[in-house]
Amino acid sequence: MEYVKGKPYFSDVKDKTKGFSYLDKNIECDYLIVGGGIDGAITAYYFAQNNFDAVLIEKHRLGYMNTSCATAILEYQLDEHANDLTAYFKKEEIVKIYYLGLKALDDIDKIIKQLGNFCHYSKRDTLIFTTKKSEVKELEREARFRQNNNLNIEFVDEKNNPFPFFLRAGIIAKNGGAEFNPYLFEKQLIENVDKKIRIFEHTEATEIIKLKNGYKVITNYGIEIKCKKIICTTGYNTELFTEKELCTKFVSYTITSEKLKDKLWQNRELLQDNSTPYHYMRLSDDNRLIIGGEDTLLRGDKIKGKKAKKKYKKLKKFAINMFPELENASFEYEFCGLFSSTTNNLSIVGTLEEDEGIFYNLGYGANGILYSIYGAQNIVKLLKKEAVDDCLKFFFPNRKLP
Repeated sequence: MEYVKGKPYFSDVKDKTKGFSYLDKNIECDYLIVGGGIDGAITAYYFAQNNFDAVLIEKHRLGYMNTSCATAILEYQLDEHANDLTAYFKKEEIVKIYYLGLKALDDIDKIIKQLGNFCHYSKRDTLIFTTKKSEVKELEREARFRQNNNLNIEFVDEKNNPFPFFLRAGIIAKNGGAEFNPYLFEKQLIENVDKKIRIFEHTEATEIIKLKNGYKVITNYGIEIKCKKIICTTGYNTELFTEKELCTKFVSYTITSEKLKDKLWQNRELLQDNSTPYHYMRLSDDNRLIIGGEDTLLRGDKIKGKKAKKKYKKLKKFAINMFPELENASFEYEFCGLFSSTTNNLSIVGTLEEDEGIFYNLGYGANGILYSIYGAQNIVKLLKKEAVDDCLKFFFPNRKLP
């Protein structure tokens, strides 16, 4: 399956992720993490924090697949508003899920404070907005829900709009998000754990054999890894572990401008419109506009180049409509990668009934990175036979999917 097309902005850095050799001899461990994207790196970080005997394998290079073209916008809000989420949750459960996102934001903040900020991390306010009269009541209802549940937001409209672009309504979530370079964040995590976790690149799991007390995993070079448990952090490539379809796959498109002289909006909030498909915008650390979205359903196993070019043009047009000063700006990066969703908007954490020795930590949906934090923390608890968060049942892969 093709995961990425184009030249991702986030991995175009001088300081690349440390390289690791491929596995060339049979080994044993307690826990085998399969997948070296950001989900795997986050899982490895929490395993290292708990002194677990773990190995991480990646079939390509660490952080070079979908991690390199992730949205890099971290928000506690989901892809659907609370009123729509009542199809899957009780209202009090939706509140808990919002607060799970806020806690994960705080946990990333703690990681940055521990390891240092080498990934252009910043806490940000977020804005979801609409330019359509027909959607104003929808945002008013969402704003009331958040205010009634002590979520720190401000509702804005045409009369008190603080932004230099037109909107009819919007919700500003105070400290409701964060931004960083996901590739460099993964690099930080890997450099922190590589003395505690054994890491191998260019090492693909090709066969899983169930043993009496664990598993034997065969790699692409015929090398064997014996382990007690497996943690699947392979993103969208889960066919080796289960026949169950775990998500609906889309292609998400992104363009990144040249360095701009002036800030397009003053306080660098993370922006998202209320459209379908939606668009998100943020400013990079070196003052480039990053705009993405225009998601399309993945058909087949390859990203279509002609469609991608059309989507890049649409994104540029959308950006210029919002910010006319971009008319003559060049967009130096165009790239796209896979994005996924599930029925209830949440990612995949836990085990399937068919094999409870294989754990999944798959950051699906708009909050994928935040829920990878949540997932890794709770998988650690499951492995230590400790009490887990009571919302974890909503993330189990046994639920109705995708």
